[in-house]
Amino acid sequence: MIASHLALLVLALASWTSALPAQPDVADAALFANTGARKAAGYRLISISDTEPPTWKNLPEILALYHTHTRFIDVTDQDLETVPVKPSRSAVITPLLPSISIPSMTKWLTTFTTFKNRYYKSPTGKQSADWLYAQAQSLAALADKTKLKVTVSKFAHEFVQFSVIVRVEAAAGGSGPITVLSAHQDSADDDGSGSVTIFETLRVLIQGNYVPKTPLEFHWYAAEEAGLLGSQKVVADYKRRSVAVNGAFQLDMTGYTSSDPSKQVIGIATDNVDATLQNFVKQLTLIHNNSTRTINTACGYGCSDHASWNRAGYPAAFLFETAFEESNPRIHSANDKIEYVNWKHVEKFARVAVAYAVEMSS
Repeated sequence: MIASHLALLVLALASWTSALPAQPDVADAALFANTGARKAAGYRLISISDTEPPTWKNLPEILALYHTHTRFIDVTDQDLETVPVKPSRSAVITPLLPSISIPSMTKWLTTFTTFKNRYYKSPTGKQSADWLYAQAQSLAALADKTKLKVTVSKFAHEFVQFSVIVRVEAAAGGSGPITVLSAHQDSADDDGSGSVTIFETLRVLIQGNYVPKTPLEFHWYAAEEAGLLGSQKVVADYKRRSVAVNGAFQLDMTGYTSSDPSKQVIGIATDNVDATLQNFVKQLTLIHNNSTRTINTACGYGCSDHASWNRAGYPAAFLFETAFEESNPRIHSANDKIEYVNWKHVEKFARVAVAYAVEMSS
C-alpha cells in the first residue's frame, strides 16, 4: 500500500516539474531574498540530516530524493527556528570585536552602581531603571536611521521598578523569530556586570551599523533576586502573544574570576538550558576568546532569568563567570562593588555576546 501511494506521488511530482523554475543563479538572487519569494517560486526548505543545514530545493530535486531513497523532512513552515549547525559569521563578527571598550563599560557601571540600591520596590530601584532606560534611548538615537530601526520600551510590573527592552528591527523585508540577550538590574557583579555586558554589545552593534536579518532584543529584567519576577512576566507576555524566539541568552555575573590561574574559566551551565543552543554558545566562547577554558557547571533551580524562558519552552542559554562553587564570595552583600570587577573577564563575555547576536540573527 505504501509503495503504491509513493508511486502515485512520484508521478504527480513528475507532472509538475516542467512548470517549475530551475535552481536560482546569481542573477535571480533578488527573487530569493526571503522565504516568501522562495515558496512562491515553488521551492521548499528541505532537511536531510541533523548535522547539515537545510537547503532550498525545487520539486524536481525533491523527486530526486525519492528516487535515491533519501529520507528528508520539509521544514519550510516550521515555526521554531533552528540553531545554526556551527558558527559561520566570523567575517562579520571579527571586525566588530575591537570596538568593545573597557573604559566605556567601566564608566557605565560606575554610574549604575552609584544608586543607593537597585531594589525593585525602592525609589532608587526605579531611579536606576530610569537611568538605564535613558541610556538605552541615547544609544538608540545614535543609530543610522537609514539602516537601523531601534526602539526602547518599558515593561511595567506591579512594583515600581520596570524591565527595559530594546528592539533592533530586521532589515527591510526581513522577519522571523527574535534573538534575545538578557541580564538583570542589581549590584556591581550580580548583575551589573551582565547588564553592562549586553549594553556594550548593543553599542558595538549599533555603532558598527550591524543590520540583523531577524529581530534582536536586549532585555534588562527587574526583580530577578526576588524570584525571577520581571523575566517571568516578560516571558509570559511573549508566550501569550505567541512570539517566536530562536534563542534567549542570559548573562548574569561576568565580572569575577579566581586569582588561581587553574580556576580561571567560563562556566557553561548544564541545567535549565537548551543543550543545542548552549553547545553553540560554548563554541562561540572558544572561537572568539583565545586560550580561554570552559567548565561545565550546574546552576541550580531558578538561579537566573534564563530559567523563565526554559520553563516556558523556549530555547535558553546561560554562561557564568566561573564554576558555581567558585563564584564571587562578595555577592548579596555591600561588598559587591565595582572596584572588584575584573574587566578583562567581562570583555570575554562581551565578545561572546556580540558573536551570539550576529550568528543568531543573520
